[in-house]
Amino acid sequence: MSPSDGWFATRELAAGTWLVAEPAHVNSFLVAGRDRAVLIDSGLGIGDVRSIVDSLTPLGVLVANTHYHWDHVGGNASFSEVAIHELGEEHLRAGNEMNFAEAYVGYVRDRLERFGEFRDLDRRFYDFLSDETTPRPLPADFDPAAWKVAPCVPSRLLRDGDVLDLGGRSLRVVHTPGHTPDSVCYVDAERGMLFGGDTYNTGAIYGQQPDSDLEAFAASTARVAPMAADIRAVYMAHFTRYAEHGSFLREVADGFAAIVAGNVDWVDADGEPGERVKACWFARFGVYARPDQVEALSPRS
Repeated sequence: MSPSDGWFATRELAAGTWLVAEPAHVNSFLVAGRDRAVLIDSGLGIGDVRSIVDSLTPLGVLVANTHYHWDHVGGNASFSEVAIHELGEEHLRAGNEMNFAEAYVGYVRDRLERFGEFRDLDRRFYDFLSDETTPRPLPADFDPAAWKVAPCVPSRLLRDGDVLDLGGRSLRVVHTPGHTPDSVCYVDAERGMLFGGDTYNTGAIYGQQPDSDLEAFAASTARVAPMAADIRAVYMAHFTRYAEHGSFLREVADGFAAIVAGNVDWVDADGEPGERVKACWFARFGVYARPDQVEALSPRS
């Protein structure tokens, strides 16, 4: 299957490392060692992510979630081994009935209808889009009414500093609460890779969720920032710029430091479909926040 023929798009980023994208929705990453592989997040659960993974590696696969949100755990049920930070266990066990499926599907269809104009502009002026960043129609057999995230019992609970041994390759767990209390990044120190989940984004970083915490974001990103000198690639779960240089870690930490100090300007913005949020923007990323979070911050002098 060529990448353009289905819901997923894949690209080998380096030896044993693949992007597994649901373009314009969410990015997962497959990391293979000698003995086993890790799928960092399992996506929306709309398409058959297991078949894509099996086409890329013959190894046994552990799903390692970056956090519990539906768009990162939707394919978990297709795998027998799943790991998540211990603070996300209860959420995985609960599952999700996707009560907002109709609204989300409407948003997807509206985006596709408008995409043609953007694609034409890109081809004429920018050449920014590629196969793995180009959205595609929902699968013909997808039934929004039946869409749900099945409950999942994780086979392993993670803590900060834990190591996932793949055989000749390892991923270290770095607990980075902020987006959610259970958010983590996975670091391949030998290859200079950091898989950031929703702790990092090149669009808006999602700080507006019900359990998001801007001060925790600031502390987490400040803790990770010193790794910047040794990280060659930061891989992220959303938007078309899914990879950045390690220096991006410092930029994000500096941005959150400015936020908690009250030294940014906030504007009204649209977040999730039907959601109004506050937003502030930096050179290569932005941050969404709830209005109550912004009101609680020190005012800009």
